[in-house]
Amino acid sequence: MKRLAFLGVGSAIILGLGVMGASPAFADNGPHVATSGDMTVDRCAGCHRAHTAQDSYLLKTAQTSLCASCHGAGAPGSTTDVINGVSTAAGGGALRAGGFTKAAIDTASGVSKTSVFALGTPATTTSKHDVGADGTAWGGGATGSGTTMALECGSCHDPHGNGNWRILRPVAEGGTALTFPSPVSVTSVTKNATLSSGTTYYYDVVTSAANTFKVTNPVTFYGTTTADALIGATVKVVTDTTHFTVSMRSVNVAVAATGGSVGYANPLAFAGASGDGTTMTYKTWNVHGLAVGQKVTITGFTPAGYNVTAATITATPSTTTFSVAGTTNAAVTASGSMSGIADALGTKVYTTANYWQVDDHNYTGTNQTSTTGSGIATAGGPTGFIANVSQWCSTCHTRVLAGSGAWDVNSGDAMYTFEHRSNNGKEGSPNCIQCHVAHGTNASASGTYSSAVGTEITGHAGDSFLLRVDNRGTCNMCHNL
Repeated sequence: MKRLAFLGVGSAIILGLGVMGASPAFADNGPHVATSGDMTVDRCAGCHRAHTAQDSYLLKTAQTSLCASCHGAGAPGSTTDVINGVSTAAGGGALRAGGFTKAAIDTASGVSKTSVFALGTPATTTSKHDVGADGTAWGGGATGSGTTMALECGSCHDPHGNGNWRILRPVAEGGTALTFPSPVSVTSVTKNATLSSGTTYYYDVVTSAANTFKVTNPVTFYGTTTADALIGATVKVVTDTTHFTVSMRSVNVAVAATGGSVGYANPLAFAGASGDGTTMTYKTWNVHGLAVGQKVTITGFTPAGYNVTAATITATPSTTTFSVAGTTNAAVTASGSMSGIADALGTKVYTTANYWQVDDHNYTGTNQTSTTGSGIATAGGPTGFIANVSQWCSTCHTRVLAGSGAWDVNSGDAMYTFEHRSNNGKEGSPNCIQCHVAHGTNASASGTYSSAVGTEITGHAGDSFLLRVDNRGTCNMCHNL
């Protein structure tokens, strides 16, 4: 039986996703590539017709069937069969995102948040994203259980390639980009001794100007020293526009702090930068996941000397700071953002500044394999982990993004009132694709209790809801109940 390793997240979203033991097949190649400057290009005719098109965008046939002509069973164009959820490449196996008709995930084996087993023969899916038809985006819209959306493959993926992870669009068609509250400076952050107990800690934050943070927003505070940091806290109570309380679990890094700033826990935004004439060091809002030798492109800083293009990282002093060679040593008056991330070879660039954690660099080498028999990838290579993928999913499922401690935070939503954390602050922490697959799953929900999940909200008793383990066994992957 083949082992299917999930490299930290458990499942991945998209076409061309490699499996353990096989080289990853990245989607930004083949026909999915820009053609600028090539006046005799052939690949356009693979999908388009100028006068005899049979579908919108001048496609030669309906979009779903066109994509399946390469990514379906026995199709000659790709080894990634997203219809049956398998890779036909040498050493391939089950796709981490499952399949639309069948999936090959051994859904009874999900005892670890980093790996499951693969079935030898794909099984019929029990739930899937409806492609080529209307479906419900649960938690979408302002109220109710969800919104109705019509999905095509191109709703999520850019067929011409865009440099993003798995050629995902910055915002899925039909979705709405998240709006992040702007960082503000703070007057004080103080531990609330009355509320704090056990492994849950509460901090009262006072900002020096009006802020727009709301209950359940995940936020990060950086003070004047490295020790003064609350990474990935959740807004629990908003008293007024300058006072709010955050909650955290298993973290007690500062009793009180003055100065600093607080903002949305977005790893592609910066808390600040400093230089000494030879090195420039950047502090991120969250765990950056970068390593020495990788390259970054940074924009938006004032002074402009802190803005760099494809600069090589020379040091990573902490999980939230990294350094590059540079001569700027002026004081920072405005922070910037990481608008592009390239891998160590410089062959891939991230262009979606709001969503993607930089921990998956579209690495072009082989997958890392386990030497311990645990199925967990060895250190020293890319993890395939995208921390902020939940923010991307939330462009359609607009009300499901929840921070640390959201289990005890009343969101004010009549339906999605208390929620499991879904925003990720570090590798192995919960996000959407830790529990769910993107295309389709063969998991079942036949147990006495799990089969009833969904009845009160969706009316879909027994629905497997794209989960990758039977009977809500995703709980056991992390909690080992």
